[in-house]
Amino acid sequence: RVNLMDSIYGNEVKRTNRIGVGLTGIHEFAWKFFKVGFYDLIEPDFDQFNAYGMNDAVESDNPKIRAAAFWQTLARFSQAVRDEAIKYSEYLGVNVPHTMLTIKPAGTTSKLFGLTEGWHLPSMIQYLRWVQFRSDSPQVQEYRDAGYPVRDLQQYAGTSIVGFPTTPLIGTLGIPDDQLVTASEASPEEQYKWIQLGEQYWLAGNDNEGEKYSNQISYTLKYNPSEVSYSEFRAMIKEWQPKVKCCSVMPQINEIAYEYCPEEAISKGQFEDIVRRISNVREEDIGLEHVDCGTGGCPIDFDSDEEEAA
Repeated sequence: RVNLMDSIYGNEVKRTNRIGVGLTGIHEFAWKFFKVGFYDLIEPDFDQFNAYGMNDAVESDNPKIRAAAFWQTLARFSQAVRDEAIKYSEYLGVNVPHTMLTIKPAGTTSKLFGLTEGWHLPSMIQYLRWVQFRSDSPQVQEYRDAGYPVRDLQQYAGTSIVGFPTTPLIGTLGIPDDQLVTASEASPEEQYKWIQLGEQYWLAGNDNEGEKYSNQISYTLKYNPSEVSYSEFRAMIKEWQPKVKCCSVMPQINEIAYEYCPEEAISKGQFEDIVRRISNVREEDIGLEHVDCGTGGCPIDFDSDEEEAA
């Protein structure tokens, strides 16, 4: 129905009627319902899955069978989107969308709920989230007294940063270390395989009919230039890039070269040490009005009763 709104691209929207249904928090979903991590997800055993059936596969002791159940579930979700989009288009009397399935970057919305972003692997499991304050703000001293790390910046005079020890949801789910994989730990080949599976089972719904309705997966593959030589990089791109619809590639930078980075990875030991030193934990307060504005309309006052809001 959104595509029925007036637009300067109205004729093109009417012709293609594109929509993009996507997912986020995919790694958390895979662990919560299928108890599988990244390395199992990219090695599913579909042959054995076919002998089990969905219900038994989910309860299997073999994680590769559970991984196959995960991908078949995504395909079922994909097909449900496609079926409903076609039926609803006919009901509205509009063209069937040329594209229906996608994976967007999902950075902001995912961060709000502490989830991995879109199709991406988590970038860090424990980190300091550095927040800027004016150096003369009384909050800076309050945080310092409470045990939070504080730095006074030299490059930006009069600015201090406070480090908040943070772990995303995926770091609290009890995933074994050998399955809790960050973007820097997965090889380029493993990440390309992850994209391929996403294109086949989410975008296309694992059938040829769905392929024509699929858009693309937004994914940034990270690699370490100190570990991947130019010749290896070139060979990797030539072999794998033609096998996926789209993939951005980005070298990992040395963050310590910058005085201020919004997020700084730390070890589990460092994280626990910082948390122990904090005597007065501050809870982050997120105003509901900022959350609800994501729907396109912002409420005036959440505390108002129905009559006042009207």
